[in-house]
Amino acid sequence: MRQLRESLLEELNSKNMLETIGTFNHLFRYSGTKEGEVAVSYLEEKLSEYGIPFEHCEYDGFFSIPVRAFAKVDGVEYPLVGDVYSAEADSLQGTLYYDSLSEEKGLTKNQEKDRFESFRDKIVLTWESKGVFVRRAMEAGAKAVLHICATKGDYIHHSNIGMIWGTPDFDEAAYMKFLPSAGIRRADGEALIEKMAAGEMDAEVTIEMETKIRRSSMVAVDIKGKSDSFVLVSGHYDSWYEGITDNAVSDAILLEYARVLYAHRSELKRGVRIAWWSGHSDGRFSGSTWYCDSHYADLRKNCVAHVNLDLTGCKNSEQIVARTAGSEGISYTADLIEKYTGKRPDVYIPMIRGADQSFWGAYVPITIMLKYEPLPEKRLSDCPSGGPWWHTPKDTIDKLDEKIMMRDAKINMEMLDDIQSAKMIPVNIPAFLEDLDGRLKKTLSGLAPEFDTTEICAEWNRTKEALEKAAERAESMEDSDLFLKETVGKLLHIVYCRKAPYLHDYGDGFGIFGAIGRCKGITKDNTPLDVYVMAGSEYLRMKNRLCMGLREIQEQAERI
Repeated sequence: MRQLRESLLEELNSKNMLETIGTFNHLFRYSGTKEGEVAVSYLEEKLSEYGIPFEHCEYDGFFSIPVRAFAKVDGVEYPLVGDVYSAEADSLQGTLYYDSLSEEKGLTKNQEKDRFESFRDKIVLTWESKGVFVRRAMEAGAKAVLHICATKGDYIHHSNIGMIWGTPDFDEAAYMKFLPSAGIRRADGEALIEKMAAGEMDAEVTIEMETKIRRSSMVAVDIKGKSDSFVLVSGHYDSWYEGITDNAVSDAILLEYARVLYAHRSELKRGVRIAWWSGHSDGRFSGSTWYCDSHYADLRKNCVAHVNLDLTGCKNSEQIVARTAGSEGISYTADLIEKYTGKRPDVYIPMIRGADQSFWGAYVPITIMLKYEPLPEKRLSDCPSGGPWWHTPKDTIDKLDEKIMMRDAKINMEMLDDIQSAKMIPVNIPAFLEDLDGRLKKTLSGLAPEFDTTEICAEWNRTKEALEKAAERAESMEDSDLFLKETVGKLLHIVYCRKAPYLHDYGDGFGIFGAIGRCKGITKDNTPLDVYVMAGSEYLRMKNRLCMGLREIQEQAERI
């Protein structure tokens, strides 16, 4: 196995990766467009050249690309960037209103109610850009939202206000109605705030979008191993503009993985499936969601890990942080990161609700997407990866660092090989349970006394005991993959999600035990009565979902 690891790492060829990056450097790879399809054709041509069989996938998706946008205030024209799914506006006029509470944290439900009521018939200037905020502004009667880019300088990052994960179904269709919404440069936003201190100002907003259903292609490579289990490794090929670090470098790395791993396919214990998604940025993770839906039974039965590559090879990204669902324990990724960077992280970042994490319902026991970022003293912005060029026209080939590209290619390849070759995939059940235990206690401590936590605590303690005992027995199992999917994989779905496993949560913020945590800080005194009553209903249902899921895990653990 060590010999295979060395071969896999040594055979990664930077020239091959640079060829792909050079090709993608001339393509604006929007989903379902001519240049997006050219990118897929290139990948398929290279795979054919390497003699690697592949699956060509096609699906229809709701895609949205901004065309032009600007605001006129007091005779001055300010450039904007329309958000993905923004409604169009043709010289929309209204009073500009500054949402000063967007600078505050921890508002009560009563404060939020007053805040949104003040938006009625206004064009709202705010520091918030999330889809859930824009939707609430729309429901409150706002005319439009202009959100200020937090990054200093001449930047407006592309943003997405879609609430639906993937293509909507009938029940989700109502959430595909949107408000005109766009980003504005920080300096322009701050100048407008200063001007508004003298009194109300009128604004005029124009936003032109190209939002429609288009047919998009994707490609996947299924490299079979000795067992039916497989590791899914993926990245999105769609981009904003050339999108070199987001995500052409990762696409090139994945193509090189396909070449190297296919050459060693007879030596693989588990298979490796490599996929390039569309609809990541100009949709709402539409491609990976479609793939999960259309390959659900196979993923549910056989996928033991998902490793996602995003924002690799970016200059100034000298350190790596583990962003992971946490099941492997902090020491696993810390060992790898220390090996490749010389710096050992002491914490991990829980997996975000983004970056094509569309596979929770397939009960995947390991989910990892490493985060590549600057050293604190070299940080240029709060943007992901190396600098402020993220989601802007400045994400060009000069942002590529070849040395960091090879580092990122190797650390992920080593992780892939470690998972595929292990007798028991590297899940650390005791460490994972200890971590979850602390997070659950913190979540429950934030609930008011009227939200009874007795049943949750009892079921959680029984689950810990059952899984800890089963973990010892699992080490001697000949094939533990299915057991880990039905226990650890199921547990990840329960703690990270809200809906049934074959559905997808909304595309808003979430966190570990987030379904229960939505009621944090709610009391009868600080919440409108109707919202308080709904919170009681919400809590009971999410408590029942959590407790019943934990009981099912206990039963599964006790079977082995």
